[in-house]
Formats: sequence, structure tokens, C-alpha cells
Amino acid sequence: MRRNNLFCQSIDSVEGARRHRHALTLVVFAKPGSARTALDAAERMAVLLDDADLALAGHALVFLRLTRIASTRDEQTGEARTILAFEAVTEVAA
Repeated sequence: MRRNNLFCQSIDSVEGARRHRHALTLVVFAKPGSARTALDAAERMAVLLDDADLALAGHALVFLRLTRIASTRDEQTGEARTILAFEAVTEVAA
């Protein structure tokens, strides 16, 4: 697994709390011919992270949602990969 993409953007305040929207994409790679292992690992990660109550230093997690899961295979190498896309909103702790 490696972090593939991370995006953060300030959004409108709610009741005075400064909020930030984040987008994160994780990619799970599997050996050629073993797409099932990538799918199983991605599914487990999705279950653990979707709407998880994570502790963040200096911030409060408003929500963390899985927005997309997709699987692909490299035609040349046969390497399978599963992509998980998440969206989160955080608030700066008061």
C-alpha cells in the first residue's frame, strides 16, 4: 500500500469552527494473478476507515467516508490494484 493522492481545501466555517475538506486516495497492489488479495485487503481497509472515529492532533474529525472503490489490472505485468477514495472534513480544535 502507498499513499497515492492527498488533497486539502479550506471550506466555509460552521458556527465559527474552521473546517477543511480532504480527499485521499489509497492504492492496494497485488502480485500478478492475485486480484482477490487486493480486493480483500481494500475491503478490509474500507470497513476500518469508513466513518472511523480517528483522533487527530489539533483537529476534530467531522467525518471520513469512502467515496469510491475500483479495481484495475495492468495488462503488461498482470499486476492488480484496488483504489480506495476517501473524503474527510476536519475542524481546527478550539
